[in-house]
Amino acid sequence: MRKAPNSPEISPCQVEFRKKRRKQRPFIFVFFILICVIAWLVGAYLVSGSAQQENLAPANNLVGYPVASASQGRITDTYSTQENGTYPASYQTTFRALTFSQLAGMSNDHLLLVNKDYGMPDYMAGNLVEIAGYVTALNNDILLNEDALAMLEAMFDSATASGFTQFRVTQGFRTHEYQQDLYNQMAGTGLAARPGHSEHQVGLAVDISYHGVSIGNSIQGTWLANYSYRYGFILRYPEHKTDITGVPFEPWHFRYVGQPHAYFMTHRDIVLEEYIAYLESNRMISVAFEGVVFTIFYLLSEDEVLEIPDSHSFWVSRDNTGGIIVTTWRF
Repeated sequence: MRKAPNSPEISPCQVEFRKKRRKQRPFIFVFFILICVIAWLVGAYLVSGSAQQENLAPANNLVGYPVASASQGRITDTYSTQENGTYPASYQTTFRALTFSQLAGMSNDHLLLVNKDYGMPDYMAGNLVEIAGYVTALNNDILLNEDALAMLEAMFDSATASGFTQFRVTQGFRTHEYQQDLYNQMAGTGLAARPGHSEHQVGLAVDISYHGVSIGNSIQGTWLANYSYRYGFILRYPEHKTDITGVPFEPWHFRYVGQPHAYFMTHRDIVLEEYIAYLESNRMISVAFEGVVFTIFYLLSEDEVLEIPDSHSFWVSRDNTGGIIVTTWRF
């Protein structure tokens, strides 16, 4: 066989190798096409998912958690750490979409504001139990909200461990009729709120005394003022806040508001009126208390919907001024 001019000599091994390559070319081409198709499908899926996610997070997103319409129910999303450091890391979870009215229906009213300007809503206080047998009381007929009583018992136990063994409750829940009689008896003195405007009618307020001691000028009263927040209570009417509360200093009157609200109010030296105004202004705050990070939301509009992660517990309270306070934490 004549060789082409200047062509190099081709060995039998090279000839066999070239034959094999020609046979493999169709398979390589098919494999390349398959890779291209897979890449196209993956890209289309990612683009589609991104578009759907944008639809689930409208521009009016409430600070903290995504907002969605009530009809969407729940969505899957990745919650990223916010600038305020609410949570330490991103995580994958599902969310419950709750409307303003749904949240209002879940209210335990622990943060209900009742004062000279805001009267009791048109319903009776709920979850009332007799306190006799749990804490020392002036009489066996005193009632209190069940949640407040549980923490009051813990507070009295702690006081006993600190050497203060004779705290007792003199007043708890008051009926409208009782408040009316008290108001009539003290007419003109300013010492009793008019019916419908007393915190005692909420079932979350207690008057506390100590045997043989004027609690306003005692180490016992100081202990309560300093440590009651640990159990969700606040000194409701401090001496230096009378211009805000409209009530004279009452060192015996404590109000249950729950955590982390009691902690925040006590350490910021603000009363309930100021706290609600603060929440309304900020709409969302983050509070760390005893190793738990709480995120608190304030909702004002019937149109608002809040997405709460399924990995979080929460409780809700109306504030009696038109807003709803939602307290969430991860469990």
